[in-house]
Amino acid sequence: MGKKENGIVAVTAYGLVEGMILPLCFEVYKPRERLKTTDEYRSKPQIAATMIRQLQAMGFKFELVLADSLYGESKLNARQCPG
Repeated sequence: MGKKENGIVAVTAYGLVEGMILPLCFEVYKPRERLKTTDEYRSKPQIAATMIRQLQAMGFKFELVLADSLYGESKLNARQCPG
């Protein structure tokens, strides 16, 4: 317990609508060493950028995107998040 190897990390998108925080979508992140041979590795910033594009395609509009970068890789930038 308490080790990275035993934990599950998810990339999650939330929306703030009229003062309420609502979960919009999530995807489980898998480190390279835990992937099956058929899985394709995607970093947390890559997963987040894909989520943003998918939500934009569904009609969501963004005024601000925040990222919790306390753990691991966190180089999400505006070029990865069009719109």
